[in-house]
Amino acid sequence: MTRLSHLLVLFATIATFAAPTVAQAAGSACDSPGWIDKPDAAFAADCVDVAFNGSLEERERLAWMFFARVNQLIDDPSGGMSKSGKVPVWMAWPTDPDTFGTLKRFDFNTMVPRTVMEPSAEKKDLEAGRISEADPDSANEEVTRNKISYDYLVDSGLTTKIDVAEFFKDNDAVDMPVGSVELKASWLQLPKGETAPEGALVFRFKGGDYWWRGLHIQVKMQSLKNPVEDIFYSEDPSWFWTTFEFNDNPGVRKVRETLITQRAPLPREEIDRILDEAGLAGFGFQAYAPNGTQIRFTQDGSGEVPVILGHTDMEDFAGAPNTAQPQYWTHFEASCHSCHATASYNPETETFFPFSVPTGALHKGYNMTNSAGTVVYLGQGFKPLDFMWPIAFQTK
Repeated sequence: MTRLSHLLVLFATIATFAAPTVAQAAGSACDSPGWIDKPDAAFAADCVDVAFNGSLEERERLAWMFFARVNQLIDDPSGGMSKSGKVPVWMAWPTDPDTFGTLKRFDFNTMVPRTVMEPSAEKKDLEAGRISEADPDSANEEVTRNKISYDYLVDSGLTTKIDVAEFFKDNDAVDMPVGSVELKASWLQLPKGETAPEGALVFRFKGGDYWWRGLHIQVKMQSLKNPVEDIFYSEDPSWFWTTFEFNDNPGVRKVRETLITQRAPLPREEIDRILDEAGLAGFGFQAYAPNGTQIRFTQDGSGEVPVILGHTDMEDFAGAPNTAQPQYWTHFEASCHSCHATASYNPETETFFPFSVPTGALHKGYNMTNSAGTVVYLGQGFKPLDFMWPIAFQTK
C-alpha cells in the first residue's frame, strides 16, 4: 500500500469517529444517564430524532426504553398482586373508566395500584358502529394513560359527548401534548386450577388471577404543522407505536417473522442491559418483546407498501384465515397508525367516524357505513381526534 493510501485510510477512520450520524447524535441525548427517570415530555423531546430519523434497530431500542419506563416497579400495598410485592407503575395510572366514567379527578399523588380489573369496552365485536361489551372468553383489554394525556383530555373537555361538541366549536383538531403516553394491556383470566404459560407474568386482582399477554405503547413525540389535514393524510410522523407481546403466545413467532413489516430484534445482551439500567432485571419482562414499531402509514413514507403492526390477541380480528389461530395466518391486516388516524368527529352531524381497521395511506374518499346504515366519508367534515380512539369509544 502506498503512503497516500495509508493517509486516505487514516483520514477516513478519523472522519468516522469525528462525524456521528444524525441518529447517533440524537441518541446521545435520548439514552444519556438518567433516561429512565426523565419526565415524559423531556424524554419524548430528547428521543424524537431517534424515533423518526433512526434506523429500525434504533427504533426497536427506543421501544424497549419506553417499555422499561412504563414498567417501573412500585410497591403493592395489598401485598397480594404479585409474588414480588411489586407491580408496574402503569397499573396505578388512570384507566378509561377513571378518565371518562367519572367527574372525580384522578389522584396522581397516591399512585396506588388498582386491585380491580377495569377493562375498556371490547372493540373486536364492533359492528356497524355499535360497541359490544360482551366478554365471553374472559379476555380483557385495559387502557391506561399518563398524567400528561389525562390532564389534556379532562381539561379540554374531551371526556363527554356534549363537551366534545363544545370543543369543536373553537377547535378544528385535537392536539395531544408531546409526552402523552397511552397504553393498552391484554389480560386473560385464569380459571381455578389452571396455570399461566411458563414465564408469563401473573397478577392477582379482585375476582381472580390474570396473566399478562402484552402491551400496546403509543407515545406522542411531536405535533404536526397542520393537524387538520396531516393526521389523516400526511406521512409526517407524530406518534411512536410499538406493541409488546408474550413470546410464547400461539403463533406470535410466525406473525413476527413473516407478517409484521418493521422489526429489528435486539441481541439478548442489549435487552438485558436496558432492563438492568432501568432496575427491572429478574422481574420477568424478558419473556416479552416488541412485535415491531411504526411511525407512519407506509414504509419509507412512499405511500406504496403499508406498515403492518399489531398484536395476535388485541388485533386477532385482523388475521386470516382463522382469527383465533395466528399460527395458521397467511394474512394480517393490522396497522396502529392507519387505524388510529381515522379516529375523528364530525361537528355538523355530531357523530364519530365508525371504527375500522385500514392499512396503508388514507384518502378523502375513505368510507365506512355507520350504525344508521349511511355511508360516511372521512373527507366530508370529519375532524381528527389525534389518533385517540378512546375519545370516540368512551365518551357518553
